[in-house]
Amino acid sequence: MQQKAYLLRSAVYVVLLAAMCVIPFALAQRDSSKSSRDPVGVTTPTPTPTPGPCQFQVLIVFADAGPPTQFQTEIQAEPGVTAVDLFDASNDTPTLGQLQQYDVVVPFSDLQFFDADMLGNNLADYVDGGGIVVQYGFSHAGPGDPAGINGRWVTDGYNPYDYSENLETNPFSLGAFNAGHPLMVGVATLNSDFANVVTANAAAIEVAQNNLGESLVAYRPVGTHTTVGVTAYVGTVATESGDWGKIVVNAGNWLLNCQGSPTPTPTATPTTTPSPTPGVTPTATPRAIPTPRPRPTPHPRP
Repeated sequence: MQQKAYLLRSAVYVVLLAAMCVIPFALAQRDSSKSSRDPVGVTTPTPTPTPGPCQFQVLIVFADAGPPTQFQTEIQAEPGVTAVDLFDASNDTPTLGQLQQYDVVVPFSDLQFFDADMLGNNLADYVDGGGIVVQYGFSHAGPGDPAGINGRWVTDGYNPYDYSENLETNPFSLGAFNAGHPLMVGVATLNSDFANVVTANAAAIEVAQNNLGESLVAYRPVGTHTTVGVTAYVGTVATESGDWGKIVVNAGNWLLNCQGSPTPTPTATPTTTPSPTPGVTPTATPRAIPTPRPRPTPHPRP
């Protein structure tokens, strides 16, 4: 009887010993399996997405004899542009709320604006809120001309160009320009036959001239924002062609920091470099001041 009890206890000891050997092995296998499925404190790095192109909605605010359909088409053809709408500012003035529906606003004129002061006030407020304005000719007319953008736009220093009544009435093309500036990326051809003959404001930086030696493109830092000016008129009366729409989209890409573009900061006036286009160079011959071009009679107002 004692021998049988002894054998039973021995069997129990063997089972317990086997269990003690198996349990650590099982735990090790479980930890190993868990480690392979769920690493602790290790995360898989997620690649940082490359900045993509911006999508732009553009509003052309014009005072002209008709809608600028060619200019509208030139802007619409640029990559990233989802809409190009028109606002006839000879018959009404866009409100700040209307302007804020767009990423870029492009005002120009040949007739007088419905309210040049209110338009200037609203455009200045729009820029203060982060909007981008690319001001084309003849809206640099003045001072005090109702065909120019007035109001706070001028009094508070948003205008890239000092106003003048001198107008260019001869055909011109792209002349000397700063090929490295974001505003001129991909710009090879700029042709028209009308423009404001104006000087970039002392606070502005010129980046392009026409082949007649007159200023064509400039920008002006305004606090933490920047405005852009183009002296050419590209409305219904002009014979124009080239990359006018590209300048508008370049301004959006630059000032909205699209595709990793550097944030714009005020810089010294750049030295212009000759255009790569053969035969497009500024003339050094002094020119007579152009005779002001009479504008069409403004639309009658009710």
